[in-house]
Amino acid sequence: MMLRRLVVVMAVAALLTAGVLHVKARVEHRKALVQVAADDAADLDDIHLDLADIDDLDPTSWVRQYRPEASAGGYMLVLYRRRVPMVIDMNSRVVHVWPYVRAVGRARLNRDGSLAVIGTDNRVKEYDWDGNLRWAFQLAVEIDFPHHDLIRLGNGHYLVLARDRSTHAGYLQEIDRRGKVVWEWRSLEHIDSFPTWNHDRKDPTHINSIHELQSNRHFDGGDERFRPGNILVSARHLNAIFIIDKPSGEIVWQYFGNLDYQHEASMVEKGLAGEGQIVVFNNGRNDRNGYRRSLVQAIDPVSGQVEWEYGSRFFFSGIAGTVQRRPDGNFVIASSHGGRIFEVTPDKKIVWEWVPPYMPIRPARLSYDHCPQLVALARQEETEVRVSGDNRPYVDIELYRFALSEDDVTREVAGLPRRLLRTDNECRELLMPPGATMWIEFGIDEKRLRKRWVEAEFRITVDDGKGPPETIFSRALNTESESPWRGREIRLGMYSYQRVTMCVSTEAEGEMEKPYSLVAWGNPLISSRVQHPYERPAEIITEQERKLREQQLQALGYVQ
Repeated sequence: MMLRRLVVVMAVAALLTAGVLHVKARVEHRKALVQVAADDAADLDDIHLDLADIDDLDPTSWVRQYRPEASAGGYMLVLYRRRVPMVIDMNSRVVHVWPYVRAVGRARLNRDGSLAVIGTDNRVKEYDWDGNLRWAFQLAVEIDFPHHDLIRLGNGHYLVLARDRSTHAGYLQEIDRRGKVVWEWRSLEHIDSFPTWNHDRKDPTHINSIHELQSNRHFDGGDERFRPGNILVSARHLNAIFIIDKPSGEIVWQYFGNLDYQHEASMVEKGLAGEGQIVVFNNGRNDRNGYRRSLVQAIDPVSGQVEWEYGSRFFFSGIAGTVQRRPDGNFVIASSHGGRIFEVTPDKKIVWEWVPPYMPIRPARLSYDHCPQLVALARQEETEVRVSGDNRPYVDIELYRFALSEDDVTREVAGLPRRLLRTDNECRELLMPPGATMWIEFGIDEKRLRKRWVEAEFRITVDDGKGPPETIFSRALNTESESPWRGREIRLGMYSYQRVTMCVSTEAEGEMEKPYSLVAWGNPLISSRVQHPYERPAEIITEQERKLREQQLQALGYVQ
């Protein structure tokens, strides 16, 4: 009898303890959510004011062309000003927006209408359709941070891509609804699997996308490497995509091909056009595809053969970029640093093109029935849009950007931080857009002078292959010039749609051993009002977000 009572008492005590721990866990979780919400409220920028009157925004002008009869149709999940998630239709009418949600680089709309983002406070968050915070998670190591991608797995958990700030290597964590890490994979434990691993590189992997394999013909045929639930990963600095066997954590499939800074690898689902293919945005940052040329490729993962690819002399994004295969076989492509999102058919015709006044980062095409909330929307009639004015192809911005991202250096000159060319004599082959103008900055760095004398001549030449190079700009400056740092606009409309070689050069002499160290060129900024690429509008960001963004960019190797 005593034994029975003791067992009962112990059972009751265990239940009470479990109950207390459960309540405590719920309280702590609620406290965390309250803190996240408070952080959002306190540090929110003013971008939502842009969206207060959506009619004044008029994003419909950002659709350059649309052919409803040839397009897969649907909605687009995009990040307004790279930060505010919103859903637009094919005519770029805003159908839903989360005005008080802020995302860094990635937002995912789940099938139940919930929205998952990497927040500007370095937390992974899930909101409902109305923007109410439902769930949040922060990495256990404070100096680590999530970046580039997150996905909700078939089991309801989230898979998050993270960066280890102490080792600079990427890792994956699967988090359940209680915020518990239930699976982890670290790239440092698999160095021997990658022949392209560079031990001298600060960021050896730079993983930029993750994808959960679904039912596919390869696994149905007995190939265990492609088991549904395994994880397909893109690692930019390894120039590789690979599959992680989920149960064991081992790498069971790899592809290098001619990959060059690639992004957004995914496998086409069973039952869709091209099922079983792996599609990837192959950036071509190091010119493996030809000079400044990106490719979208569909690869058979068993044979390793490229079965379809899209490329164009007008298409290039040196970094970033996404691609999605649609059920009808079309491809939706985000040429992020090119400045546009577009849709091409299998026979490579552009049937939709969207050019916002900011860099379009990691959008997603959604089917009309993607979630119940989209189904419930009153769909407006979609109308055809044709290119107005100059109807020749859109020229991606990085085809006429003199120095690409990561190729220039930021330094303070004349009291302001400026993006400068790394040397004083450089040439680039550029494809000019219609109606181009170029803003140049050049001169002498007074801060480094120390009362010494220097004189320099700055010159720009353009060679269009039709005769001797033409000098389009020449100016001499010295330490006695009224303004030793200058800016000027130059018109380049005469070179529209021409491929030219542009050179900037400097001749300098002075009272020092290395006079060239005192002179500099800003990165020439070429723009086209005809094609209205993004204008880098002044961003309204909080001090907290500015610091977090700077930390991420530095850690990921985007800035020096």
